[in-house]
Amino acid sequence: MPITFRTAEESDWAAICYADGRGFGFAYTPEQVERARPIHDVSRFELAFDGKEIVAIVGAYSLNVTVPGGGQLPMGGLTWVSTAATHRRQGLLTRLMARSIDDIDRRGEPVAMLGASEGGIYERFGFGVATQVRGTAIDRRLVQLRPEFQPRRGTVRFVNGDDALRHVGEVWSRFHRLRAGEVDRSDAWHRFLLEQRASPQGTMSSSFYLAHRDGFAVYRIEEQWNEGRPAHNLRVLELVAITSDAHAALWHTLLGIDLVGVITSRLVPIDDPLPYLLTDPRALQTTALYDGVWVNVRDVAACMSARRYGVADRMVVDVDGERWAIEGGPDGAACRRVRTRPDLVTDRASLGSLLLGGVRPSALAAGRRLDARNRDALRRADAFFLTSPVPHCQTMY
Repeated sequence: MPITFRTAEESDWAAICYADGRGFGFAYTPEQVERARPIHDVSRFELAFDGKEIVAIVGAYSLNVTVPGGGQLPMGGLTWVSTAATHRRQGLLTRLMARSIDDIDRRGEPVAMLGASEGGIYERFGFGVATQVRGTAIDRRLVQLRPEFQPRRGTVRFVNGDDALRHVGEVWSRFHRLRAGEVDRSDAWHRFLLEQRASPQGTMSSSFYLAHRDGFAVYRIEEQWNEGRPAHNLRVLELVAITSDAHAALWHTLLGIDLVGVITSRLVPIDDPLPYLLTDPRALQTTALYDGVWVNVRDVAACMSARRYGVADRMVVDVDGERWAIEGGPDGAACRRVRTRPDLVTDRASLGSLLLGGVRPSALAAGRRLDARNRDALRRADAFFLTSPVPHCQTMY
């Protein structure tokens, strides 16, 4: 029977969840199927069928992503990408990716992004790595915040239920524009996360919420009593701080939680100031570092004119044979097609790596992903494209 392709319909939702769970090695409960539905637009799922069975999926979210300077771009956030083990090597992913990218273009979203479960898949579809995920661990028994940075009492409190939902939503609405790579979240998204985190996960507890007027932290605990020598594992799921005071206060509270041995997370940016706040900077250990968000620039002019740049300059970039002049600086930018000699020559995937400002053009050149007219052009490009703080994304989509 031939494979057929179509856009999903509402009646497909339960089967989509079954196929997604099978592809990623788990099974949705009926409650999880129902809970996930409000944050997904079924019309954004492209499906492959063998008869009546779904054998491949590519979905997408409608999001807005922050770019350097605080501007936002409409973005198609690809998600739930999988092919059944019985139907691999048949071109199904290629067909569905093309259908989903075409839909993103029709909707006028100038950029597509995704988080990859495997790192060797998406460059051939025009996606380049633009952020990093960092795993960290701190043995809280050996370290604390330096005394001069410890907050006054009462700045952090526990919240739960609707109070947590309101606080997280209000803080997130202020926070997500402060760092390139982060996305907006709808009320439905915040409620989905709250409900998802209300249940234990494996050996981890349900989630606890810490609130500061300018931030919040969410964590779970795995009990490790160790025959009377407790050293629980605390996993930070999110830590959002709008101000340096909020950042210090939330970490001070986490480091003071009784019975905890090691605090782990996958959300501390590589430029986070936490080591400088600790009595022992070495206590923050990096346990992993790998690719985060992958970016595919669909509309070069829209993407490159929406962001801000480190210095005022004009760079001509050849992207897969099309030449674009980006003229910009800290106060704004414009981008248009030109015929003049390029400063940089690259492809769409590497342009995606440059969009959020966290990847050095010189690193791409060293990795044979980019060519520069000369060394001066490469030096200028580094100063032009890089941004601070580094791009980072805590939102899983």
